[in-house]
Amino acid sequence: MKKKRVTYILIAINILVFALMSMTGGSENSSVLIRFGAMNRGLVINGEWWRVFLPIFIHIGTVHLLMNCYSLYILGGVFENLYGSAKFTIIYLLSGIMGNLFTFAFGSIYSISAGASTSLYGLFGLAIALFVFYQKEESIKRFGASFMGIIAINILYSFTNPSIGILGHLGGLVGGFILGGILPIRNRRINAKIKMLMTIIFIALIVFLVYAGVNLLWV
Repeated sequence: MKKKRVTYILIAINILVFALMSMTGGSENSSVLIRFGAMNRGLVINGEWWRVFLPIFIHIGTVHLLMNCYSLYILGGVFENLYGSAKFTIIYLLSGIMGNLFTFAFGSIYSISAGASTSLYGLFGLAIALFVFYQKEESIKRFGASFMGIIAINILYSFTNPSIGILGHLGGLVGGFILGGILPIRNRRINAKIKMLMTIIFIALIVFLVYAGVNLLWV
């Protein structure tokens, strides 16, 4: 029996938050987005650090919500079964935070961003990690490789569409990849040296992104 418990919970949270936003002024209203915790670098610099987490559950418009919920249903189900609900939850949330920290570090202090795509790109990063870190297990390696085409298409689309927060996507991708070298799939182990290295990189990257976001100001 395949388990999608956390995936369904995450989708339900997305829908609930969207409904609340719709009832209080609309999900495309800037003041509503800010009130619900959307990412804004200037506000994070002022101490509102919850904005690197809450945007994972906020969506701007119906199409944005539906696309991300559908992607979460497909990808979440696959990776929740592969990693187990606990590890999947950790990877999903930490990838989303990493994506928002990329936006915080390198984005404009004026822009507003939100969406589950930071976490969804974390799952893409996880697929790359399967290909890289499980080289001796052909079936897992092939499974990871099967995502490469869609990952490339999504990254290309992110770069060519100005309405998409490419920084958040890249950050989520990087976060998911690193976490894939720390947390193994069910009934598998990751080399202890690789796990240690990836842990150090993950922590160092977070420290750097926080420093850059606070001290290096972009327009």
